[in-house]
Amino acid sequence: MNPYFTKLDIPLDVDGVFTDPMALLRNGEYLKQQKYGLALLRKKAFTSVPNRSYVASVEDTQRIISQLPTRLLDIEIPKLWVLDMHAPADEKEVMLAPHVDGVRKTAINIYRNTHGERTCFYRYAAGGEIEEVDSFVAKDGDIWLMDVSKPHAVELKPGKNRRVLTISFISTPYEVVRDAMT
Repeated sequence: MNPYFTKLDIPLDVDGVFTDPMALLRNGEYLKQQKYGLALLRKKAFTSVPNRSYVASVEDTQRIISQLPTRLLDIEIPKLWVLDMHAPADEKEVMLAPHVDGVRKTAINIYRNTHGERTCFYRYAAGGEIEEVDSFVAKDGDIWLMDVSKPHAVELKPGKNRRVLTISFISTPYEVVRDAMT
């Protein structure tokens, strides 16, 4: 099994959650360049863009979380966020730079507004080097489980907005969520 991500073939009713971010409560904006992104900048040129996070409504959260397996919910009740990434049209190489998520370990991402963006996972090696180890391209409606405690990035498309509904497990490791979901 892949130690970084798994495509899930499960039905989740997420209708109505992908609303205008202005109508949602902002959870955070992540701008800081981590050591992983700085290491990649030594290898290739890119413009880093922020990732904005919004909290889904209480009603949407309860409806979507209740669709997860009970054995998983007995371990942790996850959070539900909407992630919004906008790539400027005038930049050639744009990405959400390599990073690890500091507030969660595991994510189940449900994709909307995709445009062929590639999610890449990296290994941080001795001497500050970074190397890509695997990647995937999500399509609208895809559901991917990811170990966000490992370095990862998103290669964005200039002038496009990417939106993701993400079920966030703060303390439950990827392998535990994967075993409960597959």
